[in-house]
Amino acid sequence: MDKVIDTTLEKYNLPEWVRPYVYRYARENPVSAVKFAISLVDVKRKKGEVTKSQVKLPNGTVFTMDSILKLLNLFYYGEEKMAHIENVWATSSIDRKADYEGHFLDMSEMDLKRTRAIKNLAEGLGHSVGEEPESIARAFDRMSKLESWQDRVITTGIILRFSYSTTFGLLFYKVFYPVSPEFMRSFGKAFEDKNNPERWDTEEAKRLIQSGAVDKEHVVQLTRDVLAQVYGSIQSNMKLAKELGLEKEVMLLSDISMAFPFQKLSELGVEIDVENEVKLAKKMAVK
Repeated sequence: MDKVIDTTLEKYNLPEWVRPYVYRYARENPVSAVKFAISLVDVKRKKGEVTKSQVKLPNGTVFTMDSILKLLNLFYYGEEKMAHIENVWATSSIDRKADYEGHFLDMSEMDLKRTRAIKNLAEGLGHSVGEEPESIARAFDRMSKLESWQDRVITTGIILRFSYSTTFGLLFYKVFYPVSPEFMRSFGKAFEDKNNPERWDTEEAKRLIQSGAVDKEHVVQLTRDVLAQVYGSIQSNMKLAKELGLEKEVMLLSDISMAFPFQKLSELGVEIDVENEVKLAKKMAVK
């Protein structure tokens, strides 16, 4: 079983520290874990398909169009909220910092590009995006009130990048993009832009943390606060995960998404117990 799981991890280029989470999932779900892992890796010449009523992946997994549209809705409003917040930070900041403002405007435009791609995808399927989910509004409301430029950079560059974009967004793209018809190609281009300007905030966040420009305990507390919002948002949408038949897999991704930012902080020299920090953030989400 471990070899099959290892092949899956290598396929998605996931780091070594992720393996314990996946092994734990596999031990708890031995049959479904192996079947799911093999099906993602070993699709050979199989093709998926998109119809008016469903989306079928190369591995044969079928999702109803209604469930797919709900999933797209979450991604759409997540990107839209982030684009709005970045724009506000860049144009309505209390302390002017021209360099940061310019970068945040670039990041906002990139996120808007993604919202347009998601909207076009939904419309290509013969539908439109729905109303904004309350869970998304709650998750981003607290983040929007951050006033410190350093906190903003660390939030977008480390916390959200590795908990949301990398863990959920990129995996979603890699799994669904292979079945996409021609009208969905803009979706792939929007999510695979190698010149993505938001890479700046990750590099700047690393510099701020490693140089000691921001108190490390403050960074840890900020990460807990933001991840508590992220975790609450994920839990609010577990009903959709059940509809998709991916509840256990989403829980696995949820655990990884919580650990990822803390793992990055550890790699940047912040002395923390990653597992313990994840537990604390989850408790904060419950409260």
